[in-house]
Amino acid sequence: MAQDSYDINPTQMTATSDVAMPQDPEAESSVLSAMIISQDVLQECLIELEPDDFYIPSNRKIYLAMREMFDRNMAVDTISLADFLKSQGELERVGGRPYLLDLGNNSLALVGWRRHVEMLRRDSTLRRMISAAAQITALAYDAPEDTKEVVDKAEKMLLDVTNRDVRSSYQPIGSIMSDLFDQLSDMCENQTAELGVKTGFPTIDSKLLGLRPGQMIVIGARPGVGKTSFALNLAVNAAFNGASVAFFSLEMSKIEIAQRLLSAQSGVGLQEIRSAHIQNDQWPELIRGTDELSGLDIMIDDTPGTTVTEIRAKARRMLHGKKLGLVVVDYLQLLSPPAGMRRADSRATEVSEMSRGIKIMAKDLECPVIALSQLSRRVTERTGKRPELSDLRESGAIEQDADIVILLDRSMDEEEAARDDRPDMGVTNFIIAKNRSGALGDVPLTFVGNKTKFLEVTTHYDD
Repeated sequence: MAQDSYDINPTQMTATSDVAMPQDPEAESSVLSAMIISQDVLQECLIELEPDDFYIPSNRKIYLAMREMFDRNMAVDTISLADFLKSQGELERVGGRPYLLDLGNNSLALVGWRRHVEMLRRDSTLRRMISAAAQITALAYDAPEDTKEVVDKAEKMLLDVTNRDVRSSYQPIGSIMSDLFDQLSDMCENQTAELGVKTGFPTIDSKLLGLRPGQMIVIGARPGVGKTSFALNLAVNAAFNGASVAFFSLEMSKIEIAQRLLSAQSGVGLQEIRSAHIQNDQWPELIRGTDELSGLDIMIDDTPGTTVTEIRAKARRMLHGKKLGLVVVDYLQLLSPPAGMRRADSRATEVSEMSRGIKIMAKDLECPVIALSQLSRRVTERTGKRPELSDLRESGAIEQDADIVILLDRSMDEEEAARDDRPDMGVTNFIIAKNRSGALGDVPLTFVGNKTKFLEVTTHYDD
């Protein structure tokens, strides 16, 4: 029986009026038949399919009716289905009792229903792609001043099309508990407790339990304390432990970043690398360091004046399909505000907006995002000079948005280090000032300045 075409939804949009959207009416009818005939097939299809997988509106209505009946614990057969649709005022609009009886009598549908489900999902994905393309075209014609926002929206539309195909399926509790037991056994055997991206510093990992998806981690320090060097150490450690790292440097060039990475990895002084004063016996270490770093999944972007929107779009592209991701932004105050914020009342308002954008990015990308931040000058004017949460420069929103706030503190000279209220010379205190999901506290680190290398105090470094 002929089907009507009312209630067209966005997935039924077509780029050109004379081209039919991908669809297969026979496959749709066959799947509905199998669902009516077999309770097992009904339950499988309610899991595998969505209403929009049915292109023909009447078939979609029948699917929705069966789903609602199942949710109400009602029997699903041709007579009950016809009665339910009649009570909804939809029976004649879906083809009446004759169409439902035809569906219920098609016993051959049980033979190929799985293949037909795949066909419905395939055609639905193609329709979504066409719809996304049409929306992207409309965006391009009506683009605002900030084209980066348009690019980000367009990219997200296309990724949303495929999200359904890569989503995780359900698991029974027994299987989940088995996986958890195996994970606990492995962690105990390896004496580790990290559940997220590892920082590579054992004591820090034990306190933070790794960096988790969706977390915004802020690392703040005074100028010269080494927050960039620490972030680079952390990025390399994370990559060695299997993470894919997207590092956005708004202050240093790619070459400067590479020089610091090579110095820390090879043990050759940064100044020697910068000046190219390399001794013959240092070349093997440089080659080793270069080979080790080249094998890591670290991507560096040094575009100046970038926005959170642009970083989110780039990071999504860099980390798409990666199992474990980490984003590092160096540093927050150098980000450019969104186009609509350029005339904000204050810099604090702009930084608040960018901080909120970073938190949203962490949840959107489902990975931890580390944002470096400057501290206000008042920390140097305070007795003791120990940084506090309130020292985060220009905005209290950073403290509010962040899941974890780390403050790095070290004495800048011998005179400062001699004071009782300051860290010893060469020691950098890793201060966990905020931790939504764990403990606070300090972890002492050693900073080998000429090699831009951080190590836990208990670790010895061979000069």
